[in-house]
Amino acid sequence: MTTEVIFPVYNESDTLSEQIKIFNDFFDEEFKKNIFITIADNGSTDNTATISDKLLKKKLIQKYVFIPLKGRGRAIKDCIKKSKADIVCYMDIDLSTDLAHFKELIDSISKKGNDISIGSRLSKKSKVVGRKKIREFTSRAYNLLIKFFFPMSGIKDMQCGFKAFSRKKILPVIDLVQNNRWFFDTELIIISRKLNLKIDQIPVKWTDDPNTSVNIISTAIEDIVGLTKLRFKLFKKIHIRNDQ
Repeated sequence: MTTEVIFPVYNESDTLSEQIKIFNDFFDEEFKKNIFITIADNGSTDNTATISDKLLKKKLIQKYVFIPLKGRGRAIKDCIKKSKADIVCYMDIDLSTDLAHFKELIDSISKKGNDISIGSRLSKKSKVVGRKKIREFTSRAYNLLIKFFFPMSGIKDMQCGFKAFSRKKILPVIDLVQNNRWFFDTELIIISRKLNLKIDQIPVKWTDDPNTSVNIISTAIEDIVGLTKLRFKLFKKIHIRNDQ
């Protein structure tokens, strides 16, 4: 089975080459034969495009996509819709999730028959390194909010940037997801759960990036608004063909 790995990026010219090299060097050539790497550039204004072009020429990545409108969710949706791979996954370019979990993420779909596999930083077997207390608090508080709004979701960590999908199964769901920013992850997983897709949660080792550009307060507000809207939206039954 073929796998497309999507790296959504914004102004990552300082670290892009190094991180892509780390990803490529981690796996053996046999495993990489079926791996297709895509850089989803979400409106970068630095040298991300130039560096991506060099990576293409060196065959360290296979595709570069420029999405002018900002929104991490928008960039991921665009790439998933255009993908031809059997499995599509996305992960953060800072490689916060230990790459030792990557094969497990893919095997969960290709060998175990799950529709979705997601990394979890909040499972008992997970290990989180270097995370500030405020980020740990907001993650767990957000998880409690999700349990309040969607008590049957059963998902411990919606926002971990380490997810894989059966492309055939996730394409119809993508069309139902309205958020194009950080709430995209939560909306995608909750709708998938609503539609009874098989979701596997994988405990991961996560090393927090101290240089992350994610604003805790604005993201938290967006998430609360998103949860409220989604709760009302799902009062209406979502119809979807399961055989798509």
